Amino acid sequence: MSDMYIDDILTGAENLLEAKELKNQLINIFANRGMVLHKWCGNNTELIEVSENYDFSDSSEIKVLGVYWNPKHDCFSFRVKIDLHELNTKRDVLSTIARIYDPLGLLGPVVAKAKIFLKKLWMLKIDWTDLLPDTINREWRQFVESLQVVNDININRCIVVEQPEMIELHGFSDASQSAYGAVVYCKSITSDGKMLVHLIASKSRVAPTKQTTIPRLELCAAVLLAKLVHRVSKL
Repeated sequence: MSDMYIDDILTGAENLLEAKELKNQLINIFANRGMVLHKWCGNNTELIEVSENYDFSDSSEIKVLGVYWNPKHDCFSFRVKIDLHELNTKRDVLSTIARIYDPLGLLGPVVAKAKIFLKKLWMLKIDWTDLLPDTINREWRQFVESLQVVNDININRCIVVEQPEMIELHGFSDASQSAYGAVVYCKSITSDGKMLVHLIASKSRVAPTKQTTIPRLELCAAVLLAKLVHRVSKL
């Protein structure tokens, strides 16, 4: 049940045999209740069998809880729609930032920079419909143009090696006068020494408008990290 999200089931298995068995169990369980699971998708072609009763997606890219997933390459990607205007308002800025959907924080540095820019607009007391000053507008346009690179980023879904003997979580936090953040990595090691380190999640917060010391912001970052590690460790 922990793998169910409203009407979606996102799950996996250690190997192909277990995955096939899991698929059959899901089909039978829901069939007993008169329900049919449809739009199946998997990262192994043997799981996607042609069937008269079930619709197995052959799409090269699908959405998984709002995040794009490429089953063939088993990686996540991002699709940020960019509207580049000559002149911009604070409303345009917020609209663009809201399009960066990143629930895991895989684009943490990008989102943090956008938040810092929005804070600058608040500090300048710019109204929602006011045009940005020329220097600020040029800075924003440069940022928006750089967002095109986000659409080329691919991140592997698998975060551990096969048959790991040991799995560790490593967390880091830091702060500056502009913002503070935390990040968690997964380190997995096999019995023969093969190792993989992979980003799991990150969180960032913009520093308060009221002047705050770096040590205090670093403490805020440490608290943010503790909460993030606790959340990740429960998954």
